[in-house]
Amino acid sequence: GFANLPSNRGDFLYSDRVTDRRHGNVWQLQLYPGGTKVSDKNIMSVFLHNVEGPDVNAKTTFIVRDAYGNAFHRETSEDVDSYKALKECFGYFTFIKRSDILDDANSILLRGTLIIDVEVQTASRPKRLV
Repeated sequence: GFANLPSNRGDFLYSDRVTDRRHGNVWQLQLYPGGTKVSDKNIMSVFLHNVEGPDVNAKTTFIVRDAYGNAFHRETSEDVDSYKALKECFGYFTFIKRSDILDDANSILLRGTLIIDVEVQTASRPKRLV
């Protein structure tokens, strides 16, 4: 489970890939359970990659769910980001404290599993009139 993942700063792993059948994109999360080398120590970092499909302009919301499905922590991008397939990723260097995830009182881990939902709200580019 999450508690046993490598948690030194810079250690990372990828989630399973998820296909968006509507737009044809394949998405994947990159997690740094103990943070990146430039983030604060023991603050989990998370990034979303467009690993296959067309480029997407979107706002995203990352949500950590507790074991009951409630939103425990959420971060929403302020800007529309351009997710270019295999080139760009966006997310948070400072997302959530690892200790908050591991604290049994918060009931975040479901049988050891961390649940992160990502909502992707696509944005269309303005069309030129001239």
